[in-house]
Amino acid sequence: MTNDVVNVDVTESGVARVELNRPGARNAWDDTLGDGMAAAFSDLAARPDVRAVVLTGAGTVFCAGADLVAGFPTTGDGRDDLRSVLRRRFHPAFLALLDLPQPVVAAVHGPAIGAGACLALAADIAVMAEDTYLQFRFTRIGLMPDVAATGLLAELVGPARATELMLLADPIEAAECQRLGLVSRVRPTAEVAGTAGDLAERLATGPTRAYAATKAAIRAWSRRSLADQMELEAGLQQTLVTTDDWAEGRAAFRERREPRYTGS
Repeated sequence: MTNDVVNVDVTESGVARVELNRPGARNAWDDTLGDGMAAAFSDLAARPDVRAVVLTGAGTVFCAGADLVAGFPTTGDGRDDLRSVLRRRFHPAFLALLDLPQPVVAAVHGPAIGAGACLALAADIAVMAEDTYLQFRFTRIGLMPDVAATGLLAELVGPARATELMLLADPIEAAECQRLGLVSRVRPTAEVAGTAGDLAERLATGPTRAYAATKAAIRAWSRRSLADQMELEAGLQQTLVTTDDWAEGRAAFRERREPRYTGS
């Protein structure tokens, strides 16, 4: 199964490889990528022949987060409509990933930024290249974290550390990601795909329904709260479209320069 931006291949052993395929845009998450992921994950969830999933990205970047170059639709008053974009472009794909009954192994071979970092955290097992990083870069462009980042990160590292990581928005190197429990394994770049594939093959020979039940139990307490959290984030994010800092952050990103924030 293949479309323009999400490639899906299922092996005879029951391992599905889902590849984000916008390498020229660093696999930045636009409408087509969101729709493709939502469709792919929903399809795989219903397939009894699929027993494990590997999630990866084409090219040198796992996922660079939201596609800021493509821009956003606007509301009646001419402001960016970030809330509707989150609801339509990001939430269905992300929730479909969380709801997959099969084990998901992320092969994080290159940077995972913003919403891309959230994809890595949503996997059941994440294998990360030793020379890459995760980055919750939202505040660098004058916005706040979304796509459940506030819930996922606080759950993994605690509120205090999560707040520091999200406010400073610095890259988190692979060794630190593993120490914090953000990823499961760190490997040389050349070994990431093979390690992820081997783990998926092993999981594909296991008790599929037991895995699904285990995932359901682990997710049960947070699944509903994460959906609520994403809606809260979307509402708060929309309040930021009126700020000068968002306008400056977006302009600086497009012009590839450091932003000059005023706090207004």
